[in-house]
Amino acid sequence: MTTPGVVFTKDWVVDFILDIAGYVPERSLTSGCVIEPSCGDGAFLRRIAMRLCESARREGVLSVEGLRHCVRAYDLSQASVNKSRRAVCGILEHWNLTPKQSKQIANAWIREGDFLLANVPKARWVVGNPPYVRAALVPRERRELYAQRLTCCTMGSDLYVGFFEQGLNALVDGGSLCFICSDRWLQNRYGSRLRSFVSDGYSLDVHVRMHGVDAFEDDVAAYPAISLIRRGTGRPTRYIDCSPQFSWRDVGVAKEWLLTKGAALGDASSEDAALAVEGAALEGVPSALTNASAAILPSLAGSKPVPLASPELLRLLSDLDSKYPSLEEAGVKLGIGVASGCDEVYITENPELVEKDRMLPLFFMRDWRAGNHRGTKCLVNPWNDDGTLVDLDDYPRLKDYLHRNEEKIKARRVAKDHPGSWYRTLDKPDHSLMGREMLLFPDMAARSDPVYSDGTRYPHHNCYWMISSEWDVRALGGLMMSDLVEGYVDAFGVKMRGSTLRFQAQYLRRVHIPLAEEVDDETRAELGEAFVCGDRARANRASRRAYGLEGVDA
Repeated sequence: MTTPGVVFTKDWVVDFILDIAGYVPERSLTSGCVIEPSCGDGAFLRRIAMRLCESARREGVLSVEGLRHCVRAYDLSQASVNKSRRAVCGILEHWNLTPKQSKQIANAWIREGDFLLANVPKARWVVGNPPYVRAALVPRERRELYAQRLTCCTMGSDLYVGFFEQGLNALVDGGSLCFICSDRWLQNRYGSRLRSFVSDGYSLDVHVRMHGVDAFEDDVAAYPAISLIRRGTGRPTRYIDCSPQFSWRDVGVAKEWLLTKGAALGDASSEDAALAVEGAALEGVPSALTNASAAILPSLAGSKPVPLASPELLRLLSDLDSKYPSLEEAGVKLGIGVASGCDEVYITENPELVEKDRMLPLFFMRDWRAGNHRGTKCLVNPWNDDGTLVDLDDYPRLKDYLHRNEEKIKARRVAKDHPGSWYRTLDKPDHSLMGREMLLFPDMAARSDPVYSDGTRYPHHNCYWMISSEWDVRALGGLMMSDLVEGYVDAFGVKMRGSTLRFQAQYLRRVHIPLAEEVDDETRAELGEAFVCGDRARANRASRRAYGLEGVDA
């Protein structure tokens, strides 16, 4: 793979996408336009051309004039454009069009250009595999341009968000968009605008989660899903959660459930089809589906994140949500540790660097996980306990140290925004946390493994803290290390490489737990003992009792 974000989709996946989008040769494919926003080597265009030619021959319009307006494809790379044109010409010539005719059609279909900035025609179908490029890898000037042109794009959103918005804007009434792409937008913060955009005028009719599935020609770190979106609000989502073993052998049964009364879900041209989709919630899920599970999910609701996991886990979490308060409603507070904005200046292991009362001991999760539990790092702290900045004249060693590093400190954005208090750290420490027992969570981990802290060290921003006046912190730790609580983070949080979970505050806040007073003393004690011993099996048993799930299958 030579171009960032470019991955090539396997043929069986392309066919699956085209089928559920309704781009099938039995229909009149020459009556509308299909857009492929990032054509790459032509994986989608080859299959589109074959289906289009079959439909056109049946209709008697297999000609330059009959085909030239039926497809529009884009790519930033001229090499990719040329490769896709050659691939399309081969298909067209197979259908007995001349080389000259085939070249005319291919040149009309495929263009070098930025789909996100192009004057895109109206389309009946938008299909493809948008490039997965992180925001940080897109030049700042280009990100600013996208943010100006597209309402769902922010400076922090990954590139594919714009492909969804631009593609949906191109749809005619009854049109459908079907992408295989990262599904992070359904759960993370930067996807909130896109979720609102979709829920305001469209429905996510199908979501086939394919995390770990061998769907691409290259190994891909991003977790993909096939999403079918079409105009019209309020429809539920047909959701399939695939195991890594899901393959072309499983597609038949999956399509049988996703297709309605012989019509594709992507075909919203008939009222009967739309009604059939909505009524599917009453039909159950396919019992013959292997290497996957299926469910009907509620329609998108504004910017709210969408939980995604196995249907069994989603049903369990929905039941727990209806019975128990959220973490914060149960008396638990949480937040993130302190960020300095310039760790090379503000964090030190030299205890004599500045005045002793300007040295705030820090808890570093990375050090803890590496086995260094003693901890020697400190924050050079310019803040008083009341949240005001110290007067540097009162601390000559601190003043000297900061002025020696003034160039680096003033280069930070926070210093430029606050020139009168240039030596401030990015965050203020909350001194009320000092001395408080707390649980600390790493930003990323394979399992839910909270760490106990007695509060003598302040958490660094690579971890999240949790305190409570209602729950004993150790008993809370036993609950938080359970599979039930981990299931919340799994369902609401985005996944990283190797199925690593993100234990950020935005996901931890989704957790619902019993009130401490409603859990019997014996169970709370066992939760605490399980946490201290690191006994996950025991924590799971005690947690199920706390949630009233003893004897309930899960």
